[in-house]
Amino acid sequence: MKTVNDNPEFKTFRYESETIDFEVIEHGGAITRLAVPDRHGRRASILLGFESREQFLGRHPYFNCFVGRYSNRMTNATFELDGEVFELDRNIPPHHLHGGRAGFGLRRWDGEVIDENTVEFRLVSRAFESGYPGNLDVRARYTIGEASLTLRFEAETDAPTPVSLTSHPYFNLSGDRRRTIDDHLLSIEADHYLPVSEALTQLGEIRPVVTSAFDLRAPTSLGEARRGDDPQLALVGGFDHTFAINGKGMRRAAVLAHPASGRRVSVATDQPGIQCYTSNTLDDFATADDPWLRYGAICLETQQFPDAPNQPNYPDPTLRPGERYVATTEFSFDTFD
Repeated sequence: MKTVNDNPEFKTFRYESETIDFEVIEHGGAITRLAVPDRHGRRASILLGFESREQFLGRHPYFNCFVGRYSNRMTNATFELDGEVFELDRNIPPHHLHGGRAGFGLRRWDGEVIDENTVEFRLVSRAFESGYPGNLDVRARYTIGEASLTLRFEAETDAPTPVSLTSHPYFNLSGDRRRTIDDHLLSIEADHYLPVSEALTQLGEIRPVVTSAFDLRAPTSLGEARRGDDPQLALVGGFDHTFAINGKGMRRAAVLAHPASGRRVSVATDQPGIQCYTSNTLDDFATADDPWLRYGAICLETQQFPDAPNQPNYPDPTLRPGERYVATTEFSFDTFD
């Protein structure tokens, strides 16, 4: 890993080998390039994103950046912890999304090269930024393997606070921003998923996937799956749901494959859930220069369950003083015939 740009706002770190071309900036910890080969050895970037780093300062759909202090939605931008009610930033009124206007993907992190394969970012989130209690000291480390990219978050706090940190990668394994992800195959290692309201807030259920369009336990065409007649799909125009990953500890959560190019990415994590978002509203961000397509990418975001502080039957996401939050996700790349 090396520093290739010392611009104070867009300090950039890069790694390049025969198998991976990776670039990340300090602003939001956003990945600006991730290129891997197809079955013929031709490399292309498999993440949608901006050509210009300056665009990350403007409005965007969390392109390939860190997300926190709490990923996904918090219903009515409020939660109760240890008998006290906390009001959060209502950045999608009346709800709260991805940490609000002080969300981690909108902040400048301090980056440092650790070794030839690793870059680490650090951020201190002050107490009551966006309404969250406690000062939170966060470290995020990207490490490149021979054919893998690992992201490890660590965090400590001085007061109890909910924490759910993730990244928001927009995968399109074709390497062509003019194509949708309908010809991709997806499998998710989950027997259950979390249904949502029309506002994409949690219903508090953990629903079996069996006999539903959410049964992705075998490789499934995304085009066919998102066009299913399940009311949950019709409600949001595709997938924008968290799946409860089977098992505990570090294990495989999902596999995304593109038969035309032969590219494949496997996602492993130690987190309880993975959010599957098929870019149902990506075209809302389209411009003449950046004609983003609806269903132009898929996001696979490993995380705590959304709105867990308000849902007693979800895993408790509270981090307390003296504890260390750790969340690890590994993306492994290969090709197939």
